Amino acid sequence: MPHIFVSQLREGMEVQQYFVVRQAEERLTQHGKPYLNLQLADRTGIIRAKLWSEALREYPGPFRNGDYVGVVGFVRAYQGEPEITIQKIWTLAQIKQKKELVNEEPKDFDISLLHATTPYDREQLWQDLLALATEALTPPLRDLVLNLLHANEAAWQTHPAARRNHHAYVGGLLEHTWCVARLAQQIAAVYPDIHQELVVAGAILHDVGKIKELGQPHAPDYTVAGQLLGHIVLGWEMIRQEAANLTFPDEKLLLQLEHIVLTHHGQQEFGSPVLPKTREALLVYYADDLDAKLKIMEQHLQADTSEREFTPYHRLLQRELYKIGRETEPPEEEEKFLEE
Repeated sequence: MPHIFVSQLREGMEVQQYFVVRQAEERLTQHGKPYLNLQLADRTGIIRAKLWSEALREYPGPFRNGDYVGVVGFVRAYQGEPEITIQKIWTLAQIKQKKELVNEEPKDFDISLLHATTPYDREQLWQDLLALATEALTPPLRDLVLNLLHANEAAWQTHPAARRNHHAYVGGLLEHTWCVARLAQQIAAVYPDIHQELVVAGAILHDVGKIKELGQPHAPDYTVAGQLLGHIVLGWEMIRQEAANLTFPDEKLLLQLEHIVLTHHGQQEFGSPVLPKTREALLVYYADDLDAKLKIMEQHLQADTSEREFTPYHRLLQRELYKIGRETEPPEEEEKFLEE
């Protein structure tokens, strides 16, 4: 049967296809029976799934974050959202072993269906970001920013910007950085007494810690350092270390740059240790928040293919979104079949 994208799964549908595991947790029911709570994904989104105790005994896994799995089951509605009840599940390795495949994938496995990637040309985004740092900054900020960009080039081009909520796909960090930097630069140009170089440098580096916070770009999960410290602290540490390597000559300027990174979540309850106390920091916070929110709205609109005027309620945005006048075309389906 054809692959049905996550964005198109609805209550009552049967599924027999591949997903990538984004999260797998063993839990207990109210009666003490073990079951597996999973998040499964393809290139259009993430869906929750349950492997109840009876099926878990037959298909115990283990299933780990980043595993490719073949799933047979059906979609039900849970708390207003679709969820897969899994009847059968195998890892790709188990399927290959069953089919006696060694150096090739099963003919029905298509990795391009499973991993979302930024719609932009990553090489072009990267060259634009380098050009922005080169042209908009002067030493010592230019040296600091370019050194961090070049030192982390490969990771910056592949990492997501988040685990789930926004730009959570290959190249998402680069796309988000590019958008926030361009947006912040244009806003700063309206206010001539704002330190524009500081704004641009802070916007480019605000999420640099995501490179160390998140692992496995195709199925992002927190690293140990990401769990214990978080990307804000990790980013501050990366900047401070590179500044020491350069013998950064302006301690006050460095402190202001670090302040932008430490405050870019805007509120202490959202992870920033202090509130923005400079206009440059406040500007970068709002540019970052705006780009993230717009991406979340875009993804929510694209995921709803119904003919209703408003989308379903979005828990993070705390609202429904108005759709009239917006054309949403589902991704083109491709054929594939999971053989037992």
